[in-house]
Amino acid sequence: MFRAVSRRIIRCNPFEHAKYEKEENKIRFLQKSEILKLMSMRMNDKEAELARQMFIFSCFTGLAISDMENLKYKHIQTAADGQMYIRKERQKTKVEFVVPLHPIAEAIISHCWNAQARNEEQQTVNEKGDSLVFQPHCSRSVMGKNLSIVSKACGIRQRLSYHVARHTFGTMSLSAGIPIESIAKMMGHASISSTQVYAQVTDRKISEDMDRLIAKYKAKDKNTTNAKTNTKTIPLVVNSNDRKEETA
Repeated sequence: MFRAVSRRIIRCNPFEHAKYEKEENKIRFLQKSEILKLMSMRMNDKEAELARQMFIFSCFTGLAISDMENLKYKHIQTAADGQMYIRKERQKTKVEFVVPLHPIAEAIISHCWNAQARNEEQQTVNEKGDSLVFQPHCSRSVMGKNLSIVSKACGIRQRLSYHVARHTFGTMSLSAGIPIESIAKMMGHASISSTQVYAQVTDRKISEDMDRLIAKYKAKDKNTTNAKTNTKTIPLVVNSNDRKEETA
């Protein structure tokens, strides 16, 4: 439009004073019960199994798919107290992130290391340090299809993606009481405003849970009240001999 105006093709930009409303994107994430289903289901297909492991890894580390594709063993370090963690720059923003490894994430890395060690016994430790942790032999579109296979096998209706896994990490971390500043550092957000969306999601979920709890108790009280109101009374019948008898 600006080019058309500058070339005098049109006299003015008809959208110059137009206002646009930003559509709020709904954050999609998994519940703990769904993550447990993923953890308990092992896939027979090699590529589908790798997609499942990478998804679970992202749920417990918050790594995006591009970061997992470029994750090397040299990015995994060990602190003085023995805690393993990942220190790396995000591929998207080039912001450094540091995330401690959950035992489940450690187990996945150990599994990948052992699997590669069987195939690369002649490699030195230094060479292995430059090796990729995850080595998918397919495109991202195929990985997405593999995730669809995994979700159907686990009975999860929600469409799985590595964005969903990353959002799951953010919401789970906040629900666990981790400060939002720490979550921002772990997820490699350039601004804390990107992390605050998880606080909004968590607050909304708490509100919805509370609304359901209140509705549940209201329904329970209503049923109790109705039960008391509908209690059948036993009438008194006076016989001809003036003796009162109770009849149902």
